Amino acid sequence: MRWLGLSNLHGWISRAVLAIAALSLLASAARAAEVTDLTQNMPRGYVGEFSWDGDKTIQNVVITFDTVHALNEHNAEAYGCGSYEIGRQVVTKIKVRMFVRLSDLQVELFELTPEGSSSFETGGSHRGKLSSDLQTIEAQWTTSATKQRGQLHLRAASSLTCAPAASM
Repeated sequence: MRWLGLSNLHGWISRAVLAIAALSLLASAARAAEVTDLTQNMPRGYVGEFSWDGDKTIQNVVITFDTVHALNEHNAEAYGCGSYEIGRQVVTKIKVRMFVRLSDLQVELFELTPEGSSSFETGGSHRGKLSSDLQTIEAQWTTSATKQRGQLHLRAASSLTCAPAASM
């Protein structure tokens, strides 16, 4: 009799392990589908504004992503270019690299190799959120050295290039 009880316990444990393995496989497949959905459906262009905290100057921003790909089943990465414009006078072109965490659509956007304004700040990053419909990015820039902050507000737009926003 005692052997029969151990046999039932062993069978129950085997079924539990099998069920956990199956759920893990399903969850992995669902995450793979999520990352594929993001990489295929994320707009390739965003337009909007940036302003430093405490400064009323609005900078027009255009960002275009040339590539969006999965890093793994939890994260995606996008590369592209962008431009900033202040009153049609100062234009800075940049390269951009953005990381997206799928679980909560948190983003971190880096600006690289500025061309134009010699005072353009690239020592920091924008951290924020991509909306669930992938149509907006709300992020806060923090400069690494000074901790100066600014706000970035972007909305999806089609047929963008890395030209200044006012020329769109």
